[in-house]
Amino acid sequence: MTEQMTEQMTELPVLPFDNPSILGVAPRMRDLQKEGPITRVRLGSEDAWLVTHYDEVRALLSDRRLGLSDPKPERVAKTTARLTMMALMSGRDYDTEAIEHPQFRELLVPRFSTRRMRQMKIRIDQHVDGLIDKLAATPPPVDLHRALSFALPTMVVCDLLGVPLADQERIGQWAMGTFDQSDSLISVETFQQVVDYITELVALKRINPGDDLLSELIAEKDGSLSDEYIAQLGCAIVLFGYETTVIRIDLGVLLLLRNPAQRAMLVENPALAPAAVEEILRLGVGGKGSNALIPRYAHSDIEVGDTLIRTGDAVLLAIGAANVDSQAYPDSDQLDLTRVRPKAHMAFGHGTRNCIGRVLARIELTAVFERLFQRLPDLRLAVPEETVRWQEHRITGGYDKLPVTF
Repeated sequence: MTEQMTEQMTELPVLPFDNPSILGVAPRMRDLQKEGPITRVRLGSEDAWLVTHYDEVRALLSDRRLGLSDPKPERVAKTTARLTMMALMSGRDYDTEAIEHPQFRELLVPRFSTRRMRQMKIRIDQHVDGLIDKLAATPPPVDLHRALSFALPTMVVCDLLGVPLADQERIGQWAMGTFDQSDSLISVETFQQVVDYITELVALKRINPGDDLLSELIAEKDGSLSDEYIAQLGCAIVLFGYETTVIRIDLGVLLLLRNPAQRAMLVENPALAPAAVEEILRLGVGGKGSNALIPRYAHSDIEVGDTLIRTGDAVLLAIGAANVDSQAYPDSDQLDLTRVRPKAHMAFGHGTRNCIGRVLARIELTAVFERLFQRLPDLRLAVPEETVRWQEHRITGGYDKLPVTF
């Protein structure tokens, strides 16, 4: 019996899986993980390989035979939001990904060096102190998502690119609209607003450069990069430079509220903040888990154990499930700020497409969790946890509100 006939006779698991909790990996995902490292699933109109074990996910993230671009793009209609995301990551076009993606990283990776990001720490700490002070002075209940989680990363991206802070609100709103899969018109219109804004900003900085990333890119390669290309890089930073951190601040608050003993340890010893951040990143999965799946396509045949992934097959790397694989982490579902030399999680990916902004995100998250519960030890949700709504219509997910009191 052929593989195709077997698949036709077997009903494939259909993503996204229902999740009764607003946090954590869906039960069906965990069941599949127990059955083996890789399984065939269906997502929308497309079949894919779902990989859930830590070792296999990590190996495939480093495997250059997997790419973001689809070798057969005509077979599946992608949402406008997803096409925008892929284009910004230099991965929409199968014929050019191998050339464009290394160029993209060559220009941006040095701008996100550990040394440079640490130089931003003083400014980030000031932002966090100011936002928490303002939050503490506001009569509760307060939407922590808007007051802190959304505000801080947007401020930091504005600092990085030299965007006036007065424009931070609309920059953030445009980013949210761009990745809205529910309305292609909104996605297109808001993305164009980002493009227009950054393009105009690049033109201004070419005349009057500042101490910012866009000005550095203008000077790169003897000033030969076009305004259009620099604007594309700037748009990628705007749209990817804050989403992960926004979501992880919200998720981290919820995880620590769920774990009062760990929260108390953090309040007593703020030096545990970096360890708390790593656990938040590892366990930070919300809703149905769409934010914890990395989509790839096989650009040549790949063997995973006894399974052959054929050229052109879609592959979903379940970093959320891999990060709670019991073979990699003892008591894998537990938030534990005292883990001894834990394995590296994959919240930022791994390999050639790992997140360029991971150092910056860690600095921001550490600044938040060093301070938030120290300043507001009685912080708690102002609504039942089950009423906090995950935005399934957004590629990156995330919460729309996080009402708190203190």
